[in-house]
Amino acid sequence: MRKLALALLLTSATGCPRHAVDLVRFDASMPAPPPVAEEPHEVHFTYTAPDAVTFDWRGSSSTLRYWAKDLPPRTVTAHPPSPAPTSAPGPWQEAIADELVPGLEYTYEVGHPVRPMDRSFRAPPAAGTSDFVFAAVGDLGDAANQPAAAGVHRDIRLADPSFVLALGDLSYADLKTQAAVDRHFDDVMIWSQRAAYMPIWGNHEWEDPARDDLRNYKGRFALPHAAASPGAPTAGCCGEDWYWFDFGSVRFIAYPEPYTHDTWADWAEHAEPLLASAETDPKIKFVITAGHRPAYSSGHHGSELQLRAILDGWGKRFKKYVLNLNGHSHVYERSNPQAHVVHVTAGTGGGALEHATTPCLWNDCKSPPFTAFRAIHHGFLKITVRPTELALEAICGPASPGEEDIHCAEGQIIDQTIIPAGGAAATVRAPRHQADALFH
Repeated sequence: MRKLALALLLTSATGCPRHAVDLVRFDASMPAPPPVAEEPHEVHFTYTAPDAVTFDWRGSSSTLRYWAKDLPPRTVTAHPPSPAPTSAPGPWQEAIADELVPGLEYTYEVGHPVRPMDRSFRAPPAAGTSDFVFAAVGDLGDAANQPAAAGVHRDIRLADPSFVLALGDLSYADLKTQAAVDRHFDDVMIWSQRAAYMPIWGNHEWEDPARDDLRNYKGRFALPHAAASPGAPTAGCCGEDWYWFDFGSVRFIAYPEPYTHDTWADWAEHAEPLLASAETDPKIKFVITAGHRPAYSSGHHGSELQLRAILDGWGKRFKKYVLNLNGHSHVYERSNPQAHVVHVTAGTGGGALEHATTPCLWNDCKSPPFTAFRAIHHGFLKITVRPTELALEAICGPASPGEEDIHCAEGQIIDQTIIPAGGAAATVRAPRHQADALFH
């Protein structure tokens, strides 16, 4: 009755029955709901220039804001990456934060999250500087299918590295489902919002294109000085098969997967000038190569002799080249210097540990002459860059009872070595006491 009386009153006032009914239906107490903010997912960044980092994430908001003490905020608009990842609909965002002051700490905000929380990242250091930490680990997976990965990610966060070299086989989606890709990139957010994610492709990123392919990975990263390799799969085509970058006093050179017999030969032809120029650059003290496959390995995946020949040749000619990092075998193994280059396998990021049906769990219980130390246990490699040396520490990760050949407390340093500048032999130190660990 009240609505009818109100409609009659409005009819007499407006002279329009339909307009009167519309006014009655309008409820001023129920405003239109505001747009729902979306929490950004899969947030990570890479170092892409001496004064720039590039962020990638999944979410509807395309803004990146960043600022520093005594510097005004800057807002940039993201663009869709190319190629677009295929694991989820997106939207996919990529944005560059540039004009950074070397070594300065920046605060940032990606998108318009439901619960805004400022994060921070460090701008690349000035050329030639030292005293920074980075981590290296491969064969990660996602925490739903490889539970140890969650512990390794947590341990990496506590080490607070400037960046993480992820040495291939990132998600194992080709063995599971495409959901594993998105879960992996959400898992790493525990450290990837603070430390740069510097990836390397492994065989599980490309060997089974019916189940997963490089679009899911190349589409999630912008890589510095990226280059294409002959024979690379057409999915995720045309570039970003390998790359290089300078960080402080170190030149890092990634190597590609051996898509064909010619791939590594082509890479060596293009990478060798980078080693040669580093020898004459006074700001570069060390050269480090990194890839998925090992040149020296007594693990499940043996040595790649073509790669070994290339790296040994460089080690004999370039004194600043002192370290090679790789994954593939799901073990930790450090070599004695080979042509004064130390080789470290760190395929212990979460994938199932690989072992043989022998009492020692290795294919051969007698380690080869090139091996200085080896262990089957999850964890990662922490590298501290100092003015005249590299300090390597293998950090014990979560336990996998029955699958490992050593017992250690999480965070314990199980192996350590000092590699001095100038090509001298590495200095081996005994592992520290269990109480002298990463976590204090």
